[in-house]
Amino acid sequence: MKKRLHPQMSKSIALASVLTLTAGVAAGCGGGSKEAVSADASAKPSAATTEAAKPAAPYKMSIMMPSFNPEPMATDGEIFKKIQSVTNTELKLNWVPSATYSDKLSATVASGELPSVITVLNQKVPFIVNSVRSGMFWELGPYLKDYKNLSRMNPIALNAISIDGKVYGIYRERDLARDGITLRKDWLDNLGLQVPKTIDEFYNVLKAFTNNDPDKNGKNDTVGLVEQQTPAGWRDMLAWHGGPADWELKDGKMSPAHLSPAYLETMKFYKKLYDEKLINLDFAVVKDGRQVMNKGTAGAWVANLNDANGIEEQAKKVDPKAKVTIIGALEGPKGLRSIAGTGSYGIFMIPKTSVKTETELKAILNYFDKLSDKDMQNMLYNGIEGRQYTVENGEYKKTADPKLLVEYGMGDSSQLAVLRDQVTTFGPELVHQRDNVWKENAKIAIENPVNAFISDTASEKGKELDKLIEDARTKFIMGAIDENGWNKVVEQWKQNGGSKVIEEYTAEYNKSAKK
Repeated sequence: MKKRLHPQMSKSIALASVLTLTAGVAAGCGGGSKEAVSADASAKPSAATTEAAKPAAPYKMSIMMPSFNPEPMATDGEIFKKIQSVTNTELKLNWVPSATYSDKLSATVASGELPSVITVLNQKVPFIVNSVRSGMFWELGPYLKDYKNLSRMNPIALNAISIDGKVYGIYRERDLARDGITLRKDWLDNLGLQVPKTIDEFYNVLKAFTNNDPDKNGKNDTVGLVEQQTPAGWRDMLAWHGGPADWELKDGKMSPAHLSPAYLETMKFYKKLYDEKLINLDFAVVKDGRQVMNKGTAGAWVANLNDANGIEEQAKKVDPKAKVTIIGALEGPKGLRSIAGTGSYGIFMIPKTSVKTETELKAILNYFDKLSDKDMQNMLYNGIEGRQYTVENGEYKKTADPKLLVEYGMGDSSQLAVLRDQVTTFGPELVHQRDNVWKENAKIAIENPVNAFISDTASEKGKELDKLIEDARTKFIMGAIDENGWNKVVEQWKQNGGSKVIEEYTAEYNKSAKK
């Protein structure tokens, strides 16, 4: 425990001690490094003044992260140098190929030989949950308010990453509600149609896109909506039909979406599209629906709006006149609604086995806080202007120099980022339209109420139970089973563990409601 300052110390000495002990972490001066720790309030006035005047040595830390590129981020490049300089750290990045990352992370956690920070893409997997409950990781929630940037973290996103009601990670921010409709605007114009605003209007557009030769090539070779094996737009369509975001609180219990009346109505809507051939009939075997949009044979894709610009670029290769627009949500029986995601993609967790003191912990939190300054956010996402990119007449141009591209890991540098709320977006009009739609979606987003809860049965049998429902949904849409057949599968889901999942989530909800 830190000793109190002697009441007779001069104001200047007291201020120097306070800065050394506390503000240094938040401002990046004291950092929290081991060298800075020695200057505590128990030191003699002259020693404290002398120590406070010395620049704190960089704090040594390491981070384990997945890599999505063949060549890791260059540690001799300007971006890496600036990261270390601004955060006052001596940083080591342990990149692991993304294809083997989960296995490597599991083995590393089991070994107990951990770096300062690990990147966890799914904090609800059993080995992470069990490690948290055994006390392996620092609880970070109480510290966030003390940092300029980390204190701005979204409560919804923090709740979604929590384990047993507590926050054990620093999340990597993503927009809260990213889905919507990517729509061929040139096809609308060719057919004299307006951008649809309701589910009924969307249906009419899909019908016209399928039957009225929207690309004007004289052939019957287009389809309204493209879907895929794991329907990209299912959750959105369900929300527009009035359904919940995966789960809902109903009659005092947590209830899965497939028990809601809206789920059946949404299946009937998809079946209608299938029966009238307004959707690709091979959707059950299509792995990536975007490829159909890219070929210029489909008019609508419901999924992450981040796809829109790339779809337009690819469609232009087939038809130079191709133009895309985007829609955030369709109005249904409960008005405009969008699906809220978790607000993040992966979290940084700090093990107590390698970060043993609160002072070291604060040095790492200082690192993440500094990375969330506006100029650092932009550097991690866009690179350094004049090196990785230039802006000419408002247009962002990425360098073609492979050495400079490797400086930010061909984009892997963005994985280091925490907040991204002050990133300057570069790109064509469609990219800015996407950002605006994301902001509007966030205002009407509905959350999954069990995001913060853990069900042991769901962890053990969740994939098996989900597949049971998904397969039955596909069969219903294709006409292989009717409503009675669907109800039988729902009962099977309950008997195979679904009822237990409901009980466990309900118990977690009741527990949290008492706090």
